[in-house]
Amino acid sequence: MKHLHIILTAAMLGIVLCSNAQKQFRLVNGNGMEAVVSDYGARLVSLTAHNWNGRLEPVIKGYADKEGYLKDRALGATLICFGKENAETLSGKTWELVSSDNQSVSLRYVTAEGENGLDGKLNVTVTYTLSDQNALDIDYRITTTARTQLEVTNGICFNLSGDMHRSILKQHLWIDAFLSNAYNKQRQLTGVLQRIRNTPFDFTKPREIGERIKSTNNGYDNAYQLRHPDNMQKPAAILFDAQSGRAMTVYSSEPTLCINTYGKGSCGISLQPLHSGYNSGMEKINNELLPGQVFHGATVFFFTTDPPLIMRTK
Repeated sequence: MKHLHIILTAAMLGIVLCSNAQKQFRLVNGNGMEAVVSDYGARLVSLTAHNWNGRLEPVIKGYADKEGYLKDRALGATLICFGKENAETLSGKTWELVSSDNQSVSLRYVTAEGENGLDGKLNVTVTYTLSDQNALDIDYRITTTARTQLEVTNGICFNLSGDMHRSILKQHLWIDAFLSNAYNKQRQLTGVLQRIRNTPFDFTKPREIGERIKSTNNGYDNAYQLRHPDNMQKPAAILFDAQSGRAMTVYSSEPTLCINTYGKGSCGISLQPLHSGYNSGMEKINNELLPGQVFHGATVFFFTTDPPLIMRTK
């Protein structure tokens, strides 16, 4: 009996350890490009893309195990602020698998009644798809049983060089924006638009990220009001690494693109679409979600080693 008790205790401990482990889903397209998605925070933990001579290398920051994400919870995660507290909590939750195949995975999370002060429940589904066109598509669908403000984006941090310890300052950035949306002291967007032409924040012509970064307070951490907010056929931004030959074009259904280099000497950059700002008619976006409504957002990160004409250097 004593031995049986030891065996059962060990088995139960194994179950607990397994329940705390994250499940990962490997997506591979027809060209060998690979993405790995975790159910912990519905996050992208790994993504590879080809360089100019066909070698696959990592292009996003990530950790080898869950422990890293416990300390850096936003990295790669699905980030959703909601409820009366307008807090982000779902990056620390284990999401439910809805469906998966070789190139796509859908994860869902339904909040508890009253979470974040929401007088109801939020039902969130996010789908990652790795297409044969070398594009990573992220699709969000959200419903609620109670009125709530909603902010949805991702915590992915890119470095197109293939070396996550290499500086991004030589990588070129283009953004389809003449205006930025100002933050208040609480890091909330105010809706006050500022002209950025001929300032260090102007990327309407491709520039090296490091070209004017020393003129900023602490690198780039700005919310850009896109010029074509209602048109997903128009690129929101392009990032290009001349050494590896990789270019990444960002398409989004959202009117705002938040750019963050995490300081002046960064090894990573986030490009985060946000449902905030103004539409093409300069009407302010309403980010309130009501019962019976469905929020639908989409982001596409398209990779190529044939950079768009605007990025080609002589």
